[in-house]
Amino acid sequence: MGGADVTVVEDSDVRVVKVGPMGPFNNNAYVVRDVAAGESLLVDMPLDEQPLLDAIAAEGGVRTIVATHWHQDHWMTYDAVRAATGAPVLVGSREIKIPADRIDGRLDDGQEIRVGAIRVLVLHTPGHTPGSISLRLGRVVITGDTLFDGGPGKTFARGDLETVLRSISARLLPLPDETAVLPGHGANTTIAESRLGYAEYERHPKPAGFHGDVTWR
Repeated sequence: MGGADVTVVEDSDVRVVKVGPMGPFNNNAYVVRDVAAGESLLVDMPLDEQPLLDAIAAEGGVRTIVATHWHQDHWMTYDAVRAATGAPVLVGSREIKIPADRIDGRLDDGQEIRVGAIRVLVLHTPGHTPGSISLRLGRVVITGDTLFDGGPGKTFARGDLETVLRSISARLLPLPDETAVLPGHGANTTIAESRLGYAEYERHPKPAGFHGDVTWR
């Protein structure tokens, strides 16, 4: 598989295949599969090309592709993935900087994506980018670059850190403790662990207007 790890989270007939780390930024991609229906959803299209194409071929049935946000490292295999699947590419309704000819539709907060019998809920979680989204399905949430193991996603302008922290506290931390957090980079975590980390951060927050890399501790 070209050096990328492949790990699986299974919950009844729902199978989530994590492919990563891949590429120079240690990206993750995810194949969400309804095993009984034989239908899949791909989340993000990073390098490396061959491990990702191998995972897509192994799972099969990719009907839809969702990009969590516009940053280039999540789109690097767009052409190869489109050629392999023919599936439409969807992004958050408020996302920016994506050429219109690269997307086939936009997803609103609260919208559901069907993968066989699986209902995947779209959560608008801005801060890392204006239109960043997370995807919740059962006891799993795929968070893109909004929430990582150990902290929030990197921010790039004044006010963005406050925005991403609100996204995490209002949209993600209320999920059940056991919910698995599957991020766009790095290791998995849980909502319970993230809630503890967030509480630790609140004891020594960054000053207003700070942006950049932040860890909970």
